[in-house]
Amino acid sequence: MKTIDKILFFFFITLLISSCSKDDDIMIPDEEDPTPTELEFGLGALDDETSENVPSNIYFGNSNLPSQHDISQYLPPIGNQGNYGTCVAWALGYNLKTMIEAQDKNYSSQDLTDERNQFSPKDLFLSIPADKKGTECSGTYLYSAFDIMQNRGIATMNTAPYTNLGDCSQSTQSSWDSQASNFKIDNYRSINIDVQSIKEQIANDRPVGFGARLADNFITWDSDQVLSGHTTFDRVGQHAGHAMTVIGYDDNKGVNGAFRVVNSWGEFWGSQGFIWIDYNFFVSDDFANVAYVASNKKSDVNPDDPTDPNSNGNIDLVPWGLSDYSDYYYSTSRTLSYNVYNIGSEAAKATSDWAVTYLYYNAFDANDYGFILYDYYSDDFGSYGQNNAMNNGPASSGNWWNHVDVPGGSSISQAVTGSQENFEWSYEMPNITGYYYLVMISDVYDVLNDADKNNNYFYMTDESGYPVYFENGITDFQSLDESINKSKADIGNEAYHASPSDMNPKLKNAYTKNEIGQMLKARKKDSSFYESLEKFKKQVKK
Repeated sequence: MKTIDKILFFFFITLLISSCSKDDDIMIPDEEDPTPTELEFGLGALDDETSENVPSNIYFGNSNLPSQHDISQYLPPIGNQGNYGTCVAWALGYNLKTMIEAQDKNYSSQDLTDERNQFSPKDLFLSIPADKKGTECSGTYLYSAFDIMQNRGIATMNTAPYTNLGDCSQSTQSSWDSQASNFKIDNYRSINIDVQSIKEQIANDRPVGFGARLADNFITWDSDQVLSGHTTFDRVGQHAGHAMTVIGYDDNKGVNGAFRVVNSWGEFWGSQGFIWIDYNFFVSDDFANVAYVASNKKSDVNPDDPTDPNSNGNIDLVPWGLSDYSDYYYSTSRTLSYNVYNIGSEAAKATSDWAVTYLYYNAFDANDYGFILYDYYSDDFGSYGQNNAMNNGPASSGNWWNHVDVPGGSSISQAVTGSQENFEWSYEMPNITGYYYLVMISDVYDVLNDADKNNNYFYMTDESGYPVYFENGITDFQSLDESINKSKADIGNEAYHASPSDMNPKLKNAYTKNEIGQMLKARKKDSSFYESLEKFKKQVKK
């Protein structure tokens, strides 16, 4: 950058920061736009945002990460938000959404200079409801922008150019809305603000959008060196919230390693629009406060698919005919009616020590789950053909062993009792509050050579297909019945094994079946899931 350009740039910034509040962004204004009449300095990301109501990311990648990784090849040209509080729309729409779209469509650097392949921060910002942002272009929440991209979508820069924002009170045009419906995200997830979690996302080519609190030294940064702390807040005030995107990391940059961040203040700021931020400072309470990743329907990079592509097994277990109902209105006493069919040709043998389990699973919190039933098929107990309650286990909650094989074309009930009639178990719903799926897993230990591990999962929902709301273990829905009346011929139909996101348009950001599979696979690696299961098995019936 030429010296005279730097002088003019920082002189302009000094003029802008004469008064401060939390809701506005600062940059050189679009020359076609008038400067807002009450421009105040803050940075456009409302600084009281928390991610507690956003599902946490459960992507578990390889812990052996490279020492450096950069995904700036997926970025559009450095953007310039002007003197408007639109940083969230730039960070998440223009940068993050363009990047994941570029991965899906294999865009080249030249492709990314085309405004038809860039997403419009103007369209995104104007689409956010007024009660989710400040007045006169003065900031918004990151989750509000993600909600818009998930439910409405976002138009391209070519359709909605970043000009003539005025006071941001205008509505989007119908042509923008129409195009936006073609460009949505599938879901978004919060991630822990720690070095390993962020590096893991970047190493798997997933840009990280985040909100942070800035100080005076950030505003005037013009170096490729590492920012490692705050200075004063004389110019920006104590609530300078800003949104940006992490697009790289380098363990050898600076003293502790650093994240590479793209801003939306043009190429004259920082190091040609980028900044390196020290690992330790980034994850401290003084800097980043929320962080998210998002996926297009095609851009969930390197997913942990629970299906084993190398499986050639002829066992295929499918939970089926499930019904879960309350014994009394407004009671935690419930009864589960269930069966599991082997629609393959090979027997699921007792010597494999496999088990069916039933659990509750929070639709928005990967760490909130618990077990309700444990049905064990093993030769560890009794003689062939026998079954009984697990020793010292809560038999009324379904802790049971069965020394039987389940032949192909049969079901667990037929193998145990000689009848196709469902098993029925009474249980007490734990004291849970929130939205939950009730999930049956037909091979919880993942020990069988199952031909299709995807259909090992069955999700119980309310009558509309949504997660069920429980309060202190009680739900308004007396009966949860997805398939009890379906014929045996329907078994295996994917329509009845849809992922949660397919089943709940009102709650589109709930976890998907793939994500639950990832969580279970990860729990197996760190043992916590099975430790919880073992603890449940050993509970003494009261």
